[in-house]
Amino acid sequence: MTVDTAVLLLNLGGPLRSRDVEGFLFRLFSDRDIIKFPGPPFLQPLFATLLAKGRRKEVMGRYDEIGGGSPILRETALQAAALRLSLREAGRPEPVRIVFRNSSPRASGVLRSLKGQGITRLLPVTLYPHDCLATTGSSIAELEREAKALGLAMLPGVRHYATDPDYLESLAAPLEAALKDCPGATVVISAHSLPLQQIAKGDPYQREIVATVEALKARIGELPGGWRLAYQSKVGPIKWLEPELGSVLRTLGGKDLIVLPVSFVTEHIETLHELDIQFREVAMKAGVRSYHRLPAPAAAPAFIRCLARRTLAALQDV
Repeated sequence: MTVDTAVLLLNLGGPLRSRDVEGFLFRLFSDRDIIKFPGPPFLQPLFATLLAKGRRKEVMGRYDEIGGGSPILRETALQAAALRLSLREAGRPEPVRIVFRNSSPRASGVLRSLKGQGITRLLPVTLYPHDCLATTGSSIAELEREAKALGLAMLPGVRHYATDPDYLESLAAPLEAALKDCPGATVVISAHSLPLQQIAKGDPYQREIVATVEALKARIGELPGGWRLAYQSKVGPIKWLEPELGSVLRTLGGKDLIVLPVSFVTEHIETLHELDIQFREVAMKAGVRSYHRLPAPAAAPAFIRCLARRTLAALQDV
């Protein structure tokens, strides 16, 4: 059987080792879909160079504290293997590959390899649950450029799933288990922030985050400790989505907290360092009674069901 389509799992990526940090930061800050610095576009690489060099030691230190690098490639490989197995069980032979935006494996190399194997069509499956020009948009734009250069066709694929029932299950199941142990806890939902200027231009990200939060509330119901939504990972002096997570945590002294990250589907520096180290310290200094951070979905069966069902539907449409 001739296979002409490949499934591509898209994510931002991360430095495999702490010595890879500066290059990763430069690529991240150079991407105007992610962060658009003030001024003409030709100055963006200069800003990116200065910011990457200025933050290198600090960020390397953070990676050293979580084991010397990001686990995102390892966790994404597990997701890819689980999705591949689900496709095979459904009788689909398409290969499943990983494509990261700002670290290896990058689109150019992956697509050249696939073309050499006879692949002519690409079906992207985003690992960003919420539609966003800075994440999904940036990854898709790069993929389209590289595909066009190689004469490969891009299919619509799976681009967001903020209220998919299986995605919600992957968040709700550990939350419900944690609430059984601590029914009076305040649930703090944390999402990656985004510059307000991007929201003002129509980026759907904030709407999709709120949709996920409202769907979780509808499923689980009102809580004695209440729900709070906050944003993390702000970079630079421009205005970002609020409320900022640290400011929310400082108001919750005396409470038990369950922290649920909703815009991340693997563990990486935003969960393992920001949430587990930096913001835990903020919360403890504020006098919280307990701080329990829930894991990212990773290869949880419900999350893989979400990806597999949507991928199979997208394959059937082509």
